[in-house]
This record gives sequence, C-alpha cells and structure tokens, in this order.
Amino acid sequence: MDSPPGSAAYLEHTTHIDGVLGGLQTSGESARRQVDMLLDGHSAAELRRLVPLSYRRQVGAFFTPSNLRAKVSEALQALPVESFLDPTCGAGDLLLAATEHMSIGPTIVDTLADWGTRLHGWDLHEEFIQTARRRLLLSALKRHYEINGEFAQPTDPLQYLPNITRADAQTQARKRIDAVVLNPPFTRVHAAKDCDWAQGKTSSAAILLLDSLRHLKPMGYTVAILPDSLRSGSNFAKWRAAVEQQADVIHVERLGVFDEHTDIDVFLLVAQIRNSGPARHTAVWWNKPSTDKSVGDLFEVRVGTVVDNRDPHEGESRPFLVARDLSPTGRMSIPTRRRQFGGRLFKPPFVVIRRTSRPSEGSSFRASGVLVTGRDEVAVDNHLLVAKPFKGGVKTCDTLIRLLNSPLTNEMLDDRISCRHLTVSAVKDIPWALL
Repeated sequence: MDSPPGSAAYLEHTTHIDGVLGGLQTSGESARRQVDMLLDGHSAAELRRLVPLSYRRQVGAFFTPSNLRAKVSEALQALPVESFLDPTCGAGDLLLAATEHMSIGPTIVDTLADWGTRLHGWDLHEEFIQTARRRLLLSALKRHYEINGEFAQPTDPLQYLPNITRADAQTQARKRIDAVVLNPPFTRVHAAKDCDWAQGKTSSAAILLLDSLRHLKPMGYTVAILPDSLRSGSNFAKWRAAVEQQADVIHVERLGVFDEHTDIDVFLLVAQIRNSGPARHTAVWWNKPSTDKSVGDLFEVRVGTVVDNRDPHEGESRPFLVARDLSPTGRMSIPTRRRQFGGRLFKPPFVVIRRTSRPSEGSSFRASGVLVTGRDEVAVDNHLLVAKPFKGGVKTCDTLIRLLNSPLTNEMLDDRISCRHLTVSAVKDIPWALL
C-alpha cells in the first residue's frame, strides 16, 4: 500500500539519521551528542518542521515528548514484562522507553537479534516506521557505547528489527505480548455499528486502546497515554466500563497538557488484562471524596437550554443570559439582553457557572458562580451551567458560591476533570463538605 502523501517529507529526517549512522565509526563526544539528540526530541521537532500541521492534526501524528516517555518508562520498570507492542508507534518513542529496561547481549548483534523478537511496532506511515527502526538501532548502539566506548555496527543492522513494520493496527492478527505501550492518535472517527459504548463519531484513542487489549497475554499489561476526556468525561462512562470488563485498572495519573505544541490534557493509564471473574482492583479514574452530600443532592444542575446560533427566534421575548454579560463572581439581577425563545426557562434565584474552564488557563477558580436574582424567568445560553436549588433559595445559592470559590473545590475539580469544559456531572460531584 502507498504511504500517505502528507508524511512523505519526513523521509528527509530518515535520510539524516542514515548519515549519522554512517558517521558513527569514529567514536567521541560529538557522536554521542548526535545520538542523544536523535533519541530525545529531535525526531518530534523534525515532524513539526517537515509535515504540515493540518496533516498532523488530520491523522493525529504527535510524537510522545520526553517527559511523557519518562512516565511510561517509569511505569514499565515496575512491571514483569519482556515483550512489547506499540500498535501506533510513530517514530518509536514508547518502544525506546521499553528498551531502557531490556537487557543487552555480549555484542550489538546479540542485542539486536534479541530485541528483534521482543519489540513489535506498527504504523500506517512508512516514513515513521523507518525512523523508529533506526532510533531503536541507535538505542542499542548507545547502550553498548556506554560499556565499551565505541559505536560498533553490524553489517545491515536494520535486518534485526523485523517486527517494526508498516501496518494498520486494527487489521492485524492477534499477538501474544506481555505489554502494550500506546500513545494513539487523538482524532475523532466513526464508531463501528456494533460498538456498545459509543455511537456516531467518537475518540480514536478510545477505540485503539480497547482494540490493543486483544494482543496481550493473560495477565499482560497496557501502559497508555490518553486524552483526559476518556478519564473524566461523562460521554466516556461506558468506555471506562468496557475497559474495566476486560482489565484491572492499576494506576491512573493526570499528566497535564501533552506538550507546548498540543493543547490537549492527557493522563497515564496502567491496566492489567483479566482472564475472567470479577475485578481485583476497584477502578479509580479520579479521587472521589467520601461524603454523604454533594452539590447534586441540593441542586438541579444542567446546561443552559439556548443554542443561540441554532435555535429559532420564536416565542415570547425573554431576558437572555450569556457568558460575556456575567461578572466574575457575586450577584446580578435579571439581564437586560433579550431574545425570543420558546424553550425551557429558569426562575431565579439560581447560580450560573461558566462551562469554559481548565487548570492550564490559570483562572482563579475553575467554577466561579454568579447568583441571579429577580422575578422574571430567564433564558440561559448553553455555554453556561445552571444550578437551581431544590430548596433554600438565595441562602443556599450563596453557600454554593462560597463552595465554588474554595481552593479545595479547585483541587477537586482539577483531579476530576481537565477538559476545556466543565460537565454537569463534575459540578454535581462537588462534595458539600468541602465548604
């Protein structure tokens, strides 16, 4: 099959690595620095330089940065694993993390022969595969250099990595691997008709994680970097349940933004495949404070009901509340802005909360609330959340605003959800005891 045209320019980087390999016969600090650069970040920088951003976004080609690779390496160090598969390996960063814990043989030939049977990687782009193979070779050469002080290469070294190959992960026959390492594309694709956890377009990362589990041996492990929406989003509750049906979730860790060039929050998932029977671990996707009462017990929380660019201007003219008319916090009366609307309205008092919120934006509070008072029913834009008290009126609303402005609430929400938009479930989960 032909290589996708958008990545063809990346062959320039592969050719550069060949030049470096050809010059390693003369050992020294200069050669060592070149190898270190190619193993740590230069390949990702060249991807950004050579391949257009539009194409990288289209196919989800964003190579794992060194700090996240270190997290995967740290997780692998604690696991009893010997064989590895990266089904979307790109330039091989996560396979490089695996080699940090693999033994080497007496010679570079012995090492490559051993690694060639234990390392498996697939990618749709031949240019990425060729780069991955060369970087794994460089990793082996570096390990031997650290022992004997020279870069000694065998004849035709790339023959020793036969399982790093161009392939579509979802069409490959089942493997029997100790560990899957994964940083999949974060694109959106159509779910299969028989998918029981999603309909329509969904996360390709979610699909690829579940598909990768079939390649694990009994009691095998997956170590994956995934978009935080899978960990915390309400839309992916069924996906999380599907993961738990097959594997024990051992470790979940928020990692923040993927890198300075990719504004997506991610998390680390470590899970162990389960043969059968109930889970041995209780899945902890986020810390759930033990409390008898939360915001959802005292308030109806829902998204504002007006989609301004879609809903027709029909019905009576109503006060219309939008995010740009809010003060940062405190109180406000009935808005002066008006709109014709025939749908669900909200009778004050109630608290409105901006949906747009994430830790990296550095806002004072993730969920600042504004109390709306007055007599007229209000139409509320869908960029706002509405919290309407079941009882207690203004007094209960004031208490909620103090709760939302609590540093402890910030900490709880940072752990609960790192996505750009707060969700109804995240706000309802805020423990009342944090006040």
